[in-house]
Amino acid sequence: MYFFYYFPVGIDARVRRVPLITATCTALCVLVFVLNKFFGASVPLDFRQYIYFPGYSGIGPAIAAAFLHFDYLHIVTNLIYLVLFGRYLEDRLGTYGMALVFLGAAVVGNVMQGWYNIHLLHTSAGIIGASGGVSGVLGAFLVRMRHHRVRVAYWVFAPLLATNKVGRSELHAVAAIGMWVLIQVVRGLVQLEGAAANVAYVTHVAGFAFGVVVALSMGGWEKGRIEGYLLRAKRCQRRGDGYGAQDELEHYAAARTHDGSAHLELARSRAQNGDRAGAHASYARACECFLAAGRRGDAERAYLEATRSITQFILSPERHLDLCYGLERNLKPDAALRAYEDFVSSYSHHSEAAFALLRAANLHAKRGDLARARDCYLAIPLRYPEDTWAEFAAEHGRRLQAAVI
Repeated sequence: MYFFYYFPVGIDARVRRVPLITATCTALCVLVFVLNKFFGASVPLDFRQYIYFPGYSGIGPAIAAAFLHFDYLHIVTNLIYLVLFGRYLEDRLGTYGMALVFLGAAVVGNVMQGWYNIHLLHTSAGIIGASGGVSGVLGAFLVRMRHHRVRVAYWVFAPLLATNKVGRSELHAVAAIGMWVLIQVVRGLVQLEGAAANVAYVTHVAGFAFGVVVALSMGGWEKGRIEGYLLRAKRCQRRGDGYGAQDELEHYAAARTHDGSAHLELARSRAQNGDRAGAHASYARACECFLAAGRRGDAERAYLEATRSITQFILSPERHLDLCYGLERNLKPDAALRAYEDFVSSYSHHSEAAFALLRAANLHAKRGDLARARDCYLAIPLRYPEDTWAEFAAEHGRRLQAAVI
């Protein structure tokens, strides 16, 4: 005699948006369970008509049955899996993708279980529970987030081996979900030998397969591959393997060429490993991607981070000037001043160099450094005598010359 039971308690991922579908489906399951359990006589609904009876019910009950549960254990186990896996999956698939996976898997799972019941188990027993939809979530999770790790709590009870152990462990998502699928398939086959048919194992397997198909059709395999680079990089960083992390982040940034955040992660890794030239290139790429995407605040933060470790950090002329103007407008005069001066130093022959030097002179004047402002103003007619701002700058320089004296 032995007993082994485990359930998930965590995932090494983060949620970046509110999981609307996951929260809604969870709330509906709880609401329906409470109404049916405690207020069944007073609620003007006959919940029995929402049970899916194979051979009699249509698509409506196949969906509605997903929100009905038999007892506390039934609903708690389903919702643990739904909340834990669903919120992370919805963050990747989006609201509509998650709705398709959960509701579609519920329908497919219930219909397939109904066919199995009638033709192989020779019973027309009703089917209820969210397990079909939850299984679809697990299937889509396996495709889209297969590189993640699942923390599980377990209990092993084997008295003949003098073993009674509880604990927690971390499993690769493929191992954790693969073990669950294997158990469903084996138990479903056991039902053919006369075991009790009170658990819809075919619903689980069919719903799981539906989730896999939907995730694959939405490009989940490729997106999961790319996210895997970032995951492995984070793990390398946690164990102090800086070069391993950089290698993974290089693959990640190469796969996400227009993602500023990916290039920013690579820049930090290269800077940490002492690769200044590589860090410069990655910081520059991150800033340009952020600016192109309209994420000016992120671009400015990346620029300021880069300037703390890289002397004369510079972007392409147009992007650098765009960043300069933004820093000045957003009341970051010190950063704007440095950016203008770096532009003039790096692109001294650019058509906008004189104007950049003029802006630097104005910022020096606002800071009260009149001597530096004067020098910048007077440098414009000397360096760029043909520029339209030369006469204006010369006049301001002469005024400051008298004020400084």
